[in-house]
Amino acid sequence: MSSFRLLSVAVIASLAFTAASCGKGGDPLVKVGRAQITDEDLETLARVNPRLKPRLGTPQGRQKVLENYVEQEMLYQESVNRGLNRAADLKDKIALYEKILVAQALLDMELEKKVKEYYDAHKDEFERVKVAHILIRAVLPDQAKPEDKKKDAKKPAATTKRSEAEALKLAESVRDRLVKGEDFGKVAKEVSEDDRTKSAMGDLGYITVKDRRLERWGWLPVAEKAFVMTAGEVSEPIKTQDGFHVVKVLEEKKQQPMEEAEAGIKFRLQADIRTTLLDDLKKKYKVEYLSKKDEAAPGAPSTPGASAVPVEPAVPAPAETASPTEPPVPATN
Repeated sequence: MSSFRLLSVAVIASLAFTAASCGKGGDPLVKVGRAQITDEDLETLARVNPRLKPRLGTPQGRQKVLENYVEQEMLYQESVNRGLNRAADLKDKIALYEKILVAQALLDMELEKKVKEYYDAHKDEFERVKVAHILIRAVLPDQAKPEDKKKDAKKPAATTKRSEAEALKLAESVRDRLVKGEDFGKVAKEVSEDDRTKSAMGDLGYITVKDRRLERWGWLPVAEKAFVMTAGEVSEPIKTQDGFHVVKVLEEKKQQPMEEAEAGIKFRLQADIRTTLLDDLKKKYKVEYLSKKDEAAPGAPSTPGASAVPVEPAVPAPAETASPTEPPVPATN
C-alpha cells in the first residue's frame, strides 16, 4: 500500500464537507434543490484533488465533473432530509476523517517544501528537448544477451538480420534524404523500424538528458546527442543497442516548469519523506503500548508498510469504490 494511500480518503472526506457548503461564492452554474453549485466549487475540487485539473480544462471533462457533482449534491440533500447526517456511526466516521485530513496536512506541507527544494537543487534534471527519430535496426555483436532480454521483456524484438555495417549505410542514406529536404515525418513513417513511434512520424516527445524511458530501452545516446543539437538540426546516425538512430530536434531545449514536474517529484520523494517524518515524531512523542498483544515485535522494520502509525483507519473506505479523479458517488441500489 502506498505511503500516501490515505490521500484518497482525505479527498473524499473533504468533498463531503464541500458538498455541504457548495454555492458560497463564484458564478452559479447549477441549482440543485436548495443549493447552488458555482465555478468556485469546481475550483475547490481541483485544489483538493489536482488530478481533476486536466478534466476541468476541457468542455467535456468539465461537464462530466459537474454532472458528478450534481449527483453528489442530490444524494447529500436526500441523506440530510432523511436525518442520516445525525446518525452516531456517521458522526464517528466524520470525526475520524477529519483527524485524517489534519494529519495529512502535515505530510502535504513537508512534501510541498521538499518538492521545491529538490526542484531548485536539481534543475538540470528538468531540462528537456522535443525530438523525433528514425530507427534502422541491426544485429550488433553485443545484442540479444540473456541479461538484456530479462531487463526489458516488453521491448519489441528485433526481426532484422541486418549487419551493423549495412544498418549504418542505410541510416546514412536516410539522413542524406532528410538533408536534401524530404519531410522527416513522412520518411519516418516509410522507413523507421521503431514500432512505438513510426505511426507518429517518429515523434519521441519530450526527453531529458538522463531520460528513464530511453535508459530502459538502451537509447540514452539519443538523449545525449539531442541535448547538444539545435532546433531543426538532423543528427548523424547514433548507435544504440538496437541499431542506428537519425534524430531531429523539434523544439529548443527548455526548462520544464515546476508545476509540470511536481507530480513526478512527489512520487519520487513521498515514501522517504513520510518515513523520515515518522522517525522524527517517534523521538518526540512517547509511544507506550498498554496491551502486550498490540506491542510491535522487537526489531520490526520501520517502513511505511510496517510502521506503528496506521496509514489509514480500519474502516470501510469510500475510496475503495470511488474514483480519486472525480467526486465519489455512493451506490444507490
